Amino acid sequence: MADEKQTYGEAIEKLEKLVAQIENNELDIDTLGAKLKEAQELIKFCKGKLYGAEKEIKKILEQTDKE
Repeated sequence: MADEKQTYGEAIEKLEKLVAQIENNELDIDTLGAKLKEAQELIKFCKGKLYGAEKEIKKILEQTDKE
């Protein structure tokens, strides 16, 4: 599971490493399933961070427009 204390950058770095391992056939079939699940959780974590940032930016822009 993605660690909620990690940063977006750390999660992306882990995800990039996992993708590289998968693309380069560096994982055996016994670990592939677990690594795919880990990648899925990292993607979910990153999406959450992005959606949160987008929401915060919209809020700031709306406040700026009111001033």
